[in-house]
Amino acid sequence: MKHILKKLALLSLPVWVWLAFFVAFEPNNYFGLKSGSGSSQPIARVRAWEQAPGENLILGDSRLAHFDMALIAGTSGEEWQNLAFGGASLRECIDLANYILDAGGQPRRLLFAVSFYTLNAGYDTDRFSALEETLHDPLAYCLNLEYNVNALTVFLDTVRGTPDAVESGDWGPADYLDENGAAIPLHRRLYDYPATIAPRCAQWTPNDAQLDRLAALAARCRESGVALTVVLPPMAANVRSEVCDRYGITAAMENEVLPALRAMAQTEGFALLDYEWGGSCITDDDTQFFDGFHLDEKYGLPDWTRQLFGDMA
Repeated sequence: MKHILKKLALLSLPVWVWLAFFVAFEPNNYFGLKSGSGSSQPIARVRAWEQAPGENLILGDSRLAHFDMALIAGTSGEEWQNLAFGGASLRECIDLANYILDAGGQPRRLLFAVSFYTLNAGYDTDRFSALEETLHDPLAYCLNLEYNVNALTVFLDTVRGTPDAVESGDWGPADYLDENGAAIPLHRRLYDYPATIAPRCAQWTPNDAQLDRLAALAARCRESGVALTVVLPPMAANVRSEVCDRYGITAAMENEVLPALRAMAQTEGFALLDYEWGGSCITDDDTQFFDGFHLDEKYGLPDWTRQLFGDMA
């Protein structure tokens, strides 16, 4: 019997080595064994909330995912917890908000982002049920290929001393040339961005089903005493001219969707802050935007952070 147990222990050794490696380097602090996580993946941010639920929460897509949380605290006088993540659809943000409320985590304030892009019926990704399953099943998390690749990447970055990426550019002359070497009016990332999002926007129609769900969430927040703020983040002017104007999104937003949001805000008693169509402190797109949606983390995002949380206060 001892001989069999020794063999089993020897056979299981690679599994234990892999598990120790995975737990040590997985970037999402799933097991709560580290002081925190620098990951902006949804699994990391929801687990962080489950381990230490905050009172003031941020939900949205990548445009709200990279705030300087110390700057927010200094501007607002309160600590906030960021649950925004890249690629989040309106459906997924609503699912996450309801998950938080269903779990008994009663936030005091909720900052919730929408935009013409997430209000598009053609952008309606639905991944929250898979995320929820992983949140409740550690084995599924450990066996997930993506998270194992992430752990390996963190290990390699640690060995190489790779610095964290920051979406910011001190643009030089080469950044103002197109693929043919001709001069362009904006830095290349900003100049090229409309073509990146155009395929999603060419057949744009408002997502009425998710707007109805947003109204239901707003009503739930009002009934639960949660102060809800809905924010539309800034976009670059060339996104508006080359995408929104071109595909009829501007007219639909101004004539249909924005009036509906304003009426919803009045009925359900939440604050609506529109920096997408109503203007913001971002006045130099070429310097303050990293691309057409994402503010430069050094030269644009801090300015808008102060404006947003100052306006909320």
